[in-house]
Amino acid sequence: MFGGYMKLTKKERTQKEIIEAAKAIIHDKGHEAVTVRYLAEATGYSYTNLYYYFKDMNTLLWTLRLDMIEDMITELTSISFTKDDPVEEILIVLSSYTDYFFKHPNVFRFFYFYPFIKPEGDDSYQKLEQKFHGIWQTSFFRLIKEGIIQAEDIEVVAKTIIYALQGMIMLSFSSNGSTKQNDIKDELVKLINYLFKKYKETI
Repeated sequence: MFGGYMKLTKKERTQKEIIEAAKAIIHDKGHEAVTVRYLAEATGYSYTNLYYYFKDMNTLLWTLRLDMIEDMITELTSISFTKDDPVEEILIVLSSYTDYFFKHPNVFRFFYFYPFIKPEGDDSYQKLEQKFHGIWQTSFFRLIKEGIIQAEDIEVVAKTIIYALQGMIMLSFSSNGSTKQNDIKDELVKLINYLFKKYKETI
């Protein structure tokens, strides 16, 4: 989000410091704890200084979200997903996605429970979303190449799997935790095998 630290201006370096402090608060206490008062205590900057670097909390939290998506992309792309079987490859990709959020549950809650307000004219999220989707798009496109699924069906199949996975993770984090990490992975395997079995029966 901010590029190389040494290349940043003084204002950008300070913004980065504030974002890193907010990030630490989210990991430790959750997004509800990210307040101007808490950030002022954590960074040593006054309320006035914080509002100089970010015009309001919505802007700060939007910037924080983008930076944390970059963190997730960096971690997930460091993993080798390549397998001979494209279905197995997709399972590994999505299992790693699941593992990331169980490792960082407060990040998931921040991404999906906080009511973000997009700054007018900001297309940064759309660009990051495309970059993020690229993590598993290669695996899904292999299904087309190997004749497992038709190109016109890939979008609906991919969305069905991804939305179901996000829903299961959300259910786990928003309930009493009765849905465990391995339960979600087991259900993911069943869903993917069911979808591709049903698809093969129709072609």
